[in-house]
Amino acid sequence: MPAQRILLWAMTLVFIGATTVGCSEKHADIVEKSESHQTIASLEGTRAFEKALADAGDGLVVVDFYADWCGPCRQLLPILEEIARKHGDKARFYRVNVDRNRELAQAYRVKGIPHVMFIRRSEALYSVIGLQHPDAYLRAIGRFSGS
Repeated sequence: MPAQRILLWAMTLVFIGATTVGCSEKHADIVEKSESHQTIASLEGTRAFEKALADAGDGLVVVDFYADWCGPCRQLLPILEEIARKHGDKARFYRVNVDRNRELAQAYRVKGIPHVMFIRRSEALYSVIGLQHPDAYLRAIGRFSGS
């Protein structure tokens, strides 16, 4: 019976979108854009994250906090890639895997995923949590990009 309760609890966390974010400062580089993710770079580690924000200057940064096991996160990726292709002149787009970047997720108070954060000058301005209609992301880009 206790094992069933634990399993039920774990399944509930997954279904409601809760996540235990995991790990590390081991990788402090921007991960190269893979062939399937040409418009959104992955960031690994706090230093890479801070560098990406600094490099953006006054520009808008859109960060997708995600996990590989998260179904809604996988559904969101092609939506954000399309937005990044069409609106890459208005913002820089990055992804952060919460399982590999626990400190970042905690620092930015990421409690559920997908969690898309809109940041300028290292300040989190707005977040869209959960899988939303593409218009939600486009409205935020329009509102915070200054265009």
